[in-house]
Amino acid sequence: MATEEQLIEEFAGQRLLHLDPRSEKPLRVCPACSSHKARKVGIKNELEIVKCQNCRSLYCPYMPWYTSERYYVDYYSHHGLDEPPVVIKRLKEITRGFSKHRQTNRLLDVGCGGGLLLEAARENGWDALGIDVSISSVEHVRNLGFKVFHGELKDVNLDSEQFDVISAAEIVEHLFDPLTVLKEAHRLLRPGGLLWITTPHANSLAARLMKLDWKLVCPPEHLQLFSVRGLRTLLRQAGFQKVRFETTGVNPAELWQSFGKPTEETSQKNFDAVQNNYRLNEAMTRSSSRLVLKNTVNSLLNLSKLGESLKAYAIR
Repeated sequence: MATEEQLIEEFAGQRLLHLDPRSEKPLRVCPACSSHKARKVGIKNELEIVKCQNCRSLYCPYMPWYTSERYYVDYYSHHGLDEPPVVIKRLKEITRGFSKHRQTNRLLDVGCGGGLLLEAARENGWDALGIDVSISSVEHVRNLGFKVFHGELKDVNLDSEQFDVISAAEIVEHLFDPLTVLKEAHRLLRPGGLLWITTPHANSLAARLMKLDWKLVCPPEHLQLFSVRGLRTLLRQAGFQKVRFETTGVNPAELWQSFGKPTEETSQKNFDAVQNNYRLNEAMTRSSSRLVLKNTVNSLLNLSKLGESLKAYAIR
């Protein structure tokens, strides 16, 4: 295993680090646009958070002490593999929407986790493969009947231009070097293929109102949160010139809590914003009128670029 000094030298050589002119300590450049200019936002989980002055992405300016494979080796042994029906239903809708890109019929899910997206893709006729750094995830998904690679995408050495679709849901915020992964995804997609990304939005309504109190600002698990401008810049550096973005979703209970007006649920010591969001989404699909309201809110959030979930549709 490489020493910290060797890692610093390697990452500095890749221009992922620069020296702080005041302390001469190695700092990350912006993982989105590579700018050195950032202002301190604050400290969370004993780690510094800064905002890029160029693209307004949030990120940790330090070099993490772990590799992804080391940190997430047993991630899915203590994070639930089961998701509520509303999530499964939505994944089926999403993978059904990938059909217009079908030529090779091959789909790769990067960071496949518990395999739910792979199962949804298989139900929609895709030859779906996965990759994950978590060995518990890989073993679980292999037992579901899928071919799954263990490790980092850059180390698997797959043939070029073999996939119609590559999905990376809630992945890029975890990566010290997301550009390398996105370049590899570009190589693996056939011309006209789709890269589908979801990630928390750095300039969402929740991020603006709650700042570091927003639960998705959570280093060292999330090393960065991208803005639309930042993720567009990153994808263009990776070779994707045709990119469309959506920003959708909001958690009213969490926002209400940020105003110091807790409900009975949010005042609980172990309030889980994710589970609360699942319950809200399920409730909003129980009638046609609620679904219309949900779609209207998401349209407004997308138009204003204030949604909590940033989705990118990048064509190779």
